[in-house]
Amino acid sequence: MIVRPAQARPCKYGLLDGQILVDGERSAGAWWLGRFCERRGFMTPLHLHPQTDEYFYVLDGVLSVFLDGQWHDLEAGSVAQIPRGTPHAQGITSSPSTNFLGWGTPAGFDEAFRELNELASRMSHTDRQWGAEVSRIITRHDTKVLGPPPPRA
Repeated sequence: MIVRPAQARPCKYGLLDGQILVDGERSAGAWWLGRFCERRGFMTPLHLHPQTDEYFYVLDGVLSVFLDGQWHDLEAGSVAQIPRGTPHAQGITSSPSTNFLGWGTPAGFDEAFRELNELASRMSHTDRQWGAEVSRIITRHDTKVLGPPPPRA
């Protein structure tokens, strides 16, 4: 498989700008891969993926990941593996922006990015309903929202 930049599916919502390079259709459901740029203030809720293992590779900046009950600030070159069923959150708290690769096995969660991109075309991330709409979308794609992101100590 070869995927050229023009073949990537754009994904832009809120403080995230990215491209889905490999989706479930391209991988026959085996895995997905995206390149993401998140800006300071981006934060996911505490959540888990019952059926999906998730991975991050930091290209530049610092990606903050809540895993195993604590926050970890991952600098460029760091890799994180989040096994299926593991509560976690991630976001950008110290860098102006962070670029990273994110992927998961099997595919499926990648479809949430398509829906989030569509949501952003009709609603601003500053709208009061934004968080509820994001939760509604991601829960349809192998995600169980557990609550707000844990505070940093």
